Amino acid sequence: MKPRIAVSLLIASVSTLAHGETFIGPTTATNRLLVPSNSAIIITATLGDFTNSTQVVLDGFQFMQSYFAPLENGNAYALAGPAELIFSNAVVISYYQVTNSAIRTQSIANDPIGITIASNKTMRLFGVPAPVSASFSRLGNGSVSFTLEPSRPAEFTGPGTLSLSSGVFPPSAKFISYFIAEDGFTLPDQRAIAGPTGSYAITVEKSFDLNTWSPAFLQNTSDENRAFYRLRIQH
Repeated sequence: MKPRIAVSLLIASVSTLAHGETFIGPTTATNRLLVPSNSAIIITATLGDFTNSTQVVLDGFQFMQSYFAPLENGNAYALAGPAELIFSNAVVISYYQVTNSAIRTQSIANDPIGITIASNKTMRLFGVPAPVSASFSRLGNGSVSFTLEPSRPAEFTGPGTLSLSSGVFPPSAKFISYFIAEDGFTLPDQRAIAGPTGSYAITVEKSFDLNTWSPAFLQNTSDENRAFYRLRIQH
């Protein structure tokens, strides 16, 4: 008889009320991939020809997105509303739509923009479809420059400012999507974490190198005042 092994891991809540969908393009007047206000989509798979064919409408402004890369290594992209993805070629997009989402999308042009991260808050970035020039600075600690690369999600803890520049001019742009990790607490002597109040989605991710992570499980919750979750692996 094989021994029975149980492992408990932390599960973090990221967004609210998610459900899976698939969009089959191209975009037409009656076939559109829209992201409503106060919502976001998390793209988990892309198939098709996106070269010079994808446009992004964000907050009413339309951008040419000349490079919309297929997902690599299970990386996930995100787009917060109000927004629309427009495809002129045949494509298949699998995604989760989440409501009441804390996910934000920022268009990045040639001029650097700065995103301030408050003290003890952590910004978590989804993967970028193309390299984005970046630097992180903290008062009294100087600044470090680097490049955000595709298939490499990142996170930054404040206080500090993340500055970003794409090196391209409008109407071209690159995009990042991110969220500020919600506060939680660890129970004494237990590997568990408390989620926020209300309906939300729990994402379990897997990795082969502890650097690149991909979604392995996504579960919606009911509207509960408080609940605790743990992951158990048995055989």
